[in-house]
Amino acid sequence: MEPITIAVLRRLTPPRFECVFYDDRIEAVDFATDADIIAITVETYTAKRAYAIADRFRKMGKLVVMGGYHITMLPEDAKPHADIIVRGNAEGVWAGLLADIEADSYRPEYVGEARMDYGLPDRSIYQDKMDKYLPISLVEIGRGCHHNCEFCSIYSYFKCQYIHRSIEDIIAEIKLCKGKVYFFVDDSIFSDKAFAKELFAEVAKLDIIWVTQVTLDIAQDEELLLLMKKSGCELILIGFESIDPDNLKQMNKAWSVKLGERDELVERIHRCGISIYASFVFGFDFDNEQSFKNCLEFCKKHQFFVTAYNHLLAFPGTGTYDRFAKEGRLLDDKWWLQEGYTFGTISYRPKLLTPSELSALCRRYKKYFFGFMSIFERGRTLKTRTDRASIVRAYWLANLLLHFEVDKRYGIPLGGNLDEVRK
Repeated sequence: MEPITIAVLRRLTPPRFECVFYDDRIEAVDFATDADIIAITVETYTAKRAYAIADRFRKMGKLVVMGGYHITMLPEDAKPHADIIVRGNAEGVWAGLLADIEADSYRPEYVGEARMDYGLPDRSIYQDKMDKYLPISLVEIGRGCHHNCEFCSIYSYFKCQYIHRSIEDIIAEIKLCKGKVYFFVDDSIFSDKAFAKELFAEVAKLDIIWVTQVTLDIAQDEELLLLMKKSGCELILIGFESIDPDNLKQMNKAWSVKLGERDELVERIHRCGISIYASFVFGFDFDNEQSFKNCLEFCKKHQFFVTAYNHLLAFPGTGTYDRFAKEGRLLDDKWWLQEGYTFGTISYRPKLLTPSELSALCRRYKKYFFGFMSIFERGRTLKTRTDRASIVRAYWLANLLLHFEVDKRYGIPLGGNLDEVRK
């Protein structure tokens, strides 16, 4: 997908600065660039690769600035690799940071507050790469979430605070993109109900298709669900995480049990004609193989558009990471920098499974869900939920791709072999 964060940073950068962007996911970084400042945004999964790039540029005398949620949660991790780190949101500090660099008076650390007043992102910085991204326009709506899940890095930063852009800016950006399918980037778009309803009423005038992520409590408001559908919503990602009450309680998500009958809430969403991307996380203290079997039956019953069976990750700065560290269950306290760390590697000791068992079960049950018979059955059900040909095409493309991709993803190293020139 397009890297919308980069477009936001370009918008925040004063016009006097000439900028060039290299997307390490799809092209080789030009280490011979004549740029004076190297800015790198860092996620936990990309930290190892980001530090390697930063170190190489610093050896060449370049000034390196690093930011992102990983840097915000774990600033000491990045300081050996950067001249400047930015913690928090960049909106309030980026222009001042650049001015300080010009004046040779910059500080080693800048801390931005949570705000989203950047106006309209400047996508011109990666316009030459648009044909390499999925044909989905990303439009950021809000940041933060009103829940406090133990494993979530978003909660660790925002602490149940939710902020959002102005509706005027959101609508203006949608019109500028001129696309037909949009992903509304938001940690939980239902966190401010009044704002959400006003936004959906305006989006309904635009004749677009959009998807987003929400929490299951949205199903309690049927008026909102109908408004979402009317405004073009066809798919929502819901982080169920688990269907086991003990696991949900442990992760501070017991509220989802109190919502009411889970099956009825799911069917309420489906009756409105909205499909669900159901996301689950395995490896909590009450998970065993029966947990996978129960989850698969739940997914089959509701014929979800697509699912994710992920293993738990102890992200630094979260309650889960701190709990595992205190209990001595981390196999490597900086697993994201571990040599040989690959997709599917478990970085801690689960309670009822071994690390290898957990990884194997995630892989096995993904393959069950994305088997050909499952794909065919769910494809027939999808026709009862939508008449949008583009959504039906997306369903078949995504599910067939995931069918063949499950085995290919396991064992992929984090940040390895990326300096080779891409063909």
